[in-house]
Amino acid sequence: MNPLFLILARGALVLLSWPALAAGPMNRFEFELETQRIASTFTHARAVCDELTSDTKDICVEQARAVQALAHAELAYRRSGHHSDAAAIPVVRAEGAYAVARERCDKKVGGDKARCLAEAKAAQASALAEARAAAAGIVAQTPVDTRRDAEYQRAVEKCEAMASDTRSHCLTAARKKAGRI
Repeated sequence: MNPLFLILARGALVLLSWPALAAGPMNRFEFELETQRIASTFTHARAVCDELTSDTKDICVEQARAVQALAHAELAYRRSGHHSDAAAIPVVRAEGAYAVARERCDKKVGGDKARCLAEAKAAQASALAEARAAAAGIVAQTPVDTRRDAEYQRAVEKCEAMASDTRSHCLTAARKKAGRI
């Protein structure tokens, strides 16, 4: 990953988080200033991405879009203060991470690409479930449980590609390992 982009992304997040420290509701002028700041940060990040080539450029653009979407979600929450806007932040974060992971998988081929996409989808599903649970006030799964579920899903997908006799043994072994028997 481009170190310059990491520096810019971190700087953008710091700049975008400063207004969050101010107390009280946001007026229209402050909201418009923040919207312009988000747009200029995205434009600058996009300009950095345009200097890159091929897959790295695509990944960089997705990262910039994810940062922009997250900044807009946080801005919406800061402006309204509604619980629904706060609950949208982790969802936007999960979707952005999935989009970036999907772009990273694009350069892979065959089974590696399928495995990469499955892992990205499992991570997204885990993050979305965690976000929904947090919004509902339910204690979410621990990271160990989430990782075990993702490993189980990968094992099941691997088993599905096997012949029927070996598939049943493979699925049984996967269930035992995941503690589902």
